[in-house]
Amino acid sequence: VRPPQSSGINAEYGGTGKYLARWIMNGEPDYDLIECDPDRYSTWCDRKFLMAKARESYGMNTTPAFPKEERWAGRPTERVSGAYEDTKARGAAFGFHSGWEQPHFFATQGERKDTPICHVRKHWHDAVGREVDMIMNRVGVIDLTPFGKFMLEGPGATKFLSSMVANTLPKEHRVNISHMLTPNGKVYAELTISRLGKDKYYLVTGSGSELHDLRWLVHHIPEGAEFTLTNVTNDMGVLGVTGKFARDVLSKLTDEPVSHEEFPFLECREMKVAGFDVQATRISYTGELGWEIHHDRKDTGALYRAILDAGQEYGIGDYGAFATNSLRLEKGFRGWGAEMNLDKNPYEAGLGPFIKPNKKTKFIGQEACKQLVQQEQSCKLVAMTVDTYGLLDPEGNETVWFDNKVVGNTTSGAWSYNANTSICMAFVPPHLAELGTNVYVELLGRRFKATVVNDPMYETEAVRTRNALKKAAIQQSA
Repeated sequence: VRPPQSSGINAEYGGTGKYLARWIMNGEPDYDLIECDPDRYSTWCDRKFLMAKARESYGMNTTPAFPKEERWAGRPTERVSGAYEDTKARGAAFGFHSGWEQPHFFATQGERKDTPICHVRKHWHDAVGREVDMIMNRVGVIDLTPFGKFMLEGPGATKFLSSMVANTLPKEHRVNISHMLTPNGKVYAELTISRLGKDKYYLVTGSGSELHDLRWLVHHIPEGAEFTLTNVTNDMGVLGVTGKFARDVLSKLTDEPVSHEEFPFLECREMKVAGFDVQATRISYTGELGWEIHHDRKDTGALYRAILDAGQEYGIGDYGAFATNSLRLEKGFRGWGAEMNLDKNPYEAGLGPFIKPNKKTKFIGQEACKQLVQQEQSCKLVAMTVDTYGLLDPEGNETVWFDNKVVGNTTSGAWSYNANTSICMAFVPPHLAELGTNVYVELLGRRFKATVVNDPMYETEAVRTRNALKKAAIQQSA
């Protein structure tokens, strides 16, 4: 496993040297160091990009950085999806994700798409609100092509994958969320696992952890393995269809049944959509009704346009990563690199339901988990509302105060358009994790009152549907 680049172990870089040395001695770092990981870069980082970024970075060496700031030198790289030009023409404001251009939000005519140089509420607030409303009440489409994507198949693939993740593996044509852990039980990665056959799996991870996760998997492949692990990130495109009328839109594009009963939550299916061969998965990081449609990357543009055409009567529109972040926080979905990383174990991060310490197949971190589950955790992840008077929103890594003492930190935050308040997740001591507890979050040197609330704040569509069906069955039998 390649360690982070240390820039030399000397007095000038004492902190780097310390943690690199401890990594070498202990087999894993004390803290998450992905910001220093050379695998943040790949083949898209060519000489042209390097020269442009070197000039930009040197010129802005003493310039303060701002939340969600974008720097444009060397962009776009070779990593643009087939929907890039279409989404650009439709008002997309792009963010840079491991070489990819991914829409963050969509501006209407006359609205700004540039990066604001400020810390307070941004000009995209209303645009993101429109996108959230669209998902909740109509239907939206999103380009998710930047996901990291791997294909694992062949004899022994099941045994290998089971040894790498703490969850049990899904049954054929089913999907689950699983986590790779370090030997000490820290959260190394989160994978969405689709089981396409007895020994065939499609693994999806975040764009920023593509090579980070692949490195870990490759490092643990046993000698003489008969299975193959292939990085298909650049070969596969992904579009998400999400919202109240997502099923209606999809049904116009396929002959396959897509009702709740015939295409349940967390099912994956190879099928045709708009005439294209795809793998459709009923899942959405927003927590609302939705499908991820994985397909040959060359088909992305035509498939995107077909989805828009089919959704016109339902008021379809585009949405981006900012709306997704707001909705996933409301649903209590964790994000790798924020709520999950090498700083915390899965029980501190509230991932207990995904961890099976007693499963038959031995997995990396299993012995640590058996001990951790019996221990009282030093901190707990909670959801909070933050009264910022509408001035700004938490971003993550802000200090949490209680009784004039630093007691924790936020992990990520946003404006909740459904709750009409700023929200965040944060790690706090267990005694401060009770519902209704008041703490303070420091933003721009000022402390704003925060309140611990239910996690999740809102039920997902899958839970709402399940509860509605149960209620209907009880009423029918009464």
